[in-house]
Amino acid sequence: MGCKVIDLVRRAYPSLDIRSSVAEAARFMAERDLGSVIVTREGRPVGIFTERDLLKRVVAIGQDPGVVTLDEVHSRNLVSIPHDSTCREAVRAMQASLCRRLLVYRDNHLVGLIKLSDLAHAMAGRGSGSDLLVNAMGLVTFALAIGVIAALLFQFPDVYQMVSQGVGP
Repeated sequence: MGCKVIDLVRRAYPSLDIRSSVAEAARFMAERDLGSVIVTREGRPVGIFTERDLLKRVVAIGQDPGVVTLDEVHSRNLVSIPHDSTCREAVRAMQASLCRRLLVYRDNHLVGLIKLSDLAHAMAGRGSGSDLLVNAMGLVTFALAIGVIAALLFQFPDVYQMVSQGVGP
């Protein structure tokens, strides 16, 4: 079975109301070791606030995090994907939208969030049978190379002796 988004989705997605200050969001994210938080209005997702938003839209331009609200600085272009999508489809959606996080929906209900790093780990861990064959062939080639080197080293004293005595073929 292939990699499916629903198997990787983070169901406990952190969220904050759009009226929250950036300072509140930063504390919330730091306490929970998060790189992002979903921004909601009346309980519905309207955007996402990321570490990148904090740096580019607040810190870099000298905004006061205690005064600025998430409404002013969050990323509004939410990208979503259906729960039954494959991991490859999710990666393609991220590439097309130049994003690293997707909201996952089932029947117009938010199921959770998936990150590019989640997809990368899952896809890297699901090697195909051809990967196994390639690795086996590489191991055999390596073993043969070591054998040839060992044989040459084993013969080296005899070859050295012949060369030093000037004995030719």
